[in-house]
Amino acid sequence: MNNLITVNDLTIAYPMSDGEIFRALNNISVEVNRGQIVGVVGESGAGKSTIGKTALGLLDENAIIEGGSVSLEGEKISNLSEAGFAPIRGKRIGYIYQNPMTALNPVLTIGEQLLETIEAHTDKRGNAAKAYAIELLEQAEVPEAEDRLSKYPHQLSGGLCQRIVFAIAICARPDLIIADEPTTALDVTVQKAVLDTLKKLAKQDNIAIILITHDMGVVAEMCDYVYVLRYGGMVEHGPTEQVLAHPSKDYSRELMAAIPRIDKKVDRFAVPGGMGKSADRDRALAFLLRREDRNVIVDDKPLLTARNLSKTFVTPATVVSAEKVFKAVDDVSFDVSHGETLGIVGESGSGKSTVGRMVLGLHQPDEGYELTYRAQDLSSLKSRAERLALSKSMQCIFQDPYSSLNPRMSAGENITHAIKAHGTVGRTEAHELAGDLMELVGLPRGNVRKMPHAFSGGERQRIGIARALSFRPDFLFCDEPTSALDVTVQAELLNLMKDLQSTLGLTMLFVSHDLAVVRQMCDRVLVMKAGQVVESGDCDKVLVDPDHPYTQGLLQAMPRFSFDMG
Repeated sequence: MNNLITVNDLTIAYPMSDGEIFRALNNISVEVNRGQIVGVVGESGAGKSTIGKTALGLLDENAIIEGGSVSLEGEKISNLSEAGFAPIRGKRIGYIYQNPMTALNPVLTIGEQLLETIEAHTDKRGNAAKAYAIELLEQAEVPEAEDRLSKYPHQLSGGLCQRIVFAIAICARPDLIIADEPTTALDVTVQKAVLDTLKKLAKQDNIAIILITHDMGVVAEMCDYVYVLRYGGMVEHGPTEQVLAHPSKDYSRELMAAIPRIDKKVDRFAVPGGMGKSADRDRALAFLLRREDRNVIVDDKPLLTARNLSKTFVTPATVVSAEKVFKAVDDVSFDVSHGETLGIVGESGSGKSTVGRMVLGLHQPDEGYELTYRAQDLSSLKSRAERLALSKSMQCIFQDPYSSLNPRMSAGENITHAIKAHGTVGRTEAHELAGDLMELVGLPRGNVRKMPHAFSGGERQRIGIARALSFRPDFLFCDEPTSALDVTVQAELLNLMKDLQSTLGLTMLFVSHDLAVVRQMCDRVLVMKAGQVVESGDCDKVLVDPDHPYTQGLLQAMPRFSFDMG
C-alpha cells in the first residue's frame, strides 16, 4: 500500500544574520499510512514542528528547502505555491496548534471561526453548519457548547481554547491530522477524551495522524510507530514498544529516564543539571539567605493556614442575558508547613489556580474566611505597606514563561526590575545579582542582556524562577510551572526546584494537572472538583491508592505504558 504522506530526506535550512546556516531538519524521512498514528518526539528545537509546517507550506519566509520533499499520496506538495496549498490546508491536512491563543483570531467569536472553516470545507450551511459546530465542540469535550459560540478566545481558558482548535482541525474530516502538542494545556480527563476522539478518527474514518508531543505516556498509549529526533537529525525510529521499552540509543534512554512516574517516587531525575558550585551561585545563595526575617523561629505552626476559603464570581446582567453567579472555590481549608510542598490537582475549572490567587492577594475571598501567613492574619492587614511587607516573601512561578516576562526588557531587567522599584538593591548591584541568579538557575550569566524571545521555553521558565527568587521569598505558588516543557527540560527544572527548596528551605503550593509530576514534587496533595476538596492526604497514599471515586477516575484517565518500562 502506498503511504498517505511521505517525508523523504528532507533538509530545511535557515540563513543566520552572522552568515552561518542553521539546519532545522537534516535528511529526515517519515512515512505515515491511512489510519496510522505516528509519534514524533524529541526536545524543543529538535525539528518536530518543522515537519508539519513543511507539509502545510507554513515555513518562515527565510526557510530554504535544501533537499528532499514532502509528498501526499505520491504527489509532491513541498514545492507548491500559496494558491496550491489552499485546497490542502484544512480540507486534506488539518493542523492542531500547540498554542491555541495564537492559533485563534482574537477579534472573531468562536462561532464565527468554526462556521468559517465548516463552510469553507464542507457543504453544510446555515442551521446545519451551526448544529455541526455544536457537535464538534461537544466531541472536543467543550461544556456549554452552544453558549461558547458567542464567546471570544480571551474569554475562555487555555484548555478550552485548545479544545476549540481541535474541533476546527477535525471539522472537514481531513486525510491527515498533524497534532502539534495537542494536550499540553489539558487536564487528564479532557486529554483522554481528546485522545480517544483522535483514536476513533484513525480507526473509523481511516484518518492518518502525526502526533508531535513531549508526553511519552501519550506516545505509548496512542502511537503505532515513533520517530525520535534531536538537533534536526534522526536518532532512531521503530514500533512504539520497541523504541520506548528497549531504546537502542543513549538519547532515547535519557528521554525515558526523565519521565515522571506515578507508580514510584525518585529523589532526582536521571538527567544532567544541578545547582553545582561556582562563585556566582554562591553569591546568589548568600543574597537569598540574607532574608530580613531570618531570625524568625521556625516552629511547629504552619507557615500558611487557610480556613473556609470561597470565591464567587458574578457576571452582570445584560440586555440579552441574566446575571450569572459562579462559585469557583467553595469552603476550602488547608495548612502548609515550613519547607513543605502541598500539591493541588483537579480538572480545569476545579478552582486550583483561584486558591493560589486568593493566597497571594490577587483575588479577595468571600466573607467568613481565615488566611494566616507567618502567624499574621492577612484579612486584618489594612495598609498597602503592611501587605507589601508580607507579599514580597510570597512569589509566583507562572504557567506561561513567555507571556509572564516583559518582551521589551532583557532577561536581567526582567529578573531585577521589581526589586529595584522596591529599593531592595541599587542599579549596580542589580546587574551583578541578575547574572548571579541566572547562574543559580543554570543559565550563562553572559545571557543577561538577551531578550526573552531569544530563549527557549525552558530557559524562559528559568528566568521566571530567578525573578521570583530575587525577592528572597519563603513561599512560592507554582501554577503549572512545567506544563509547556518537554520531558527532559521539565526533569531538569524539577531537579532545580528540589535543589532550591532543599538549600533555601522554600515552602511551595504546587498546582498541576500532571499527577505524576505532583507525585514526584509534593509531600501532600489536595484533590479538587467543582471548587471543593474531595480528598486530601499524603501523595504516596492519595495518588497510589485513592479513596474517592473522582481521584480514582483521574488516575484511570492518565496515559499508561502497556509494556514493562523497568
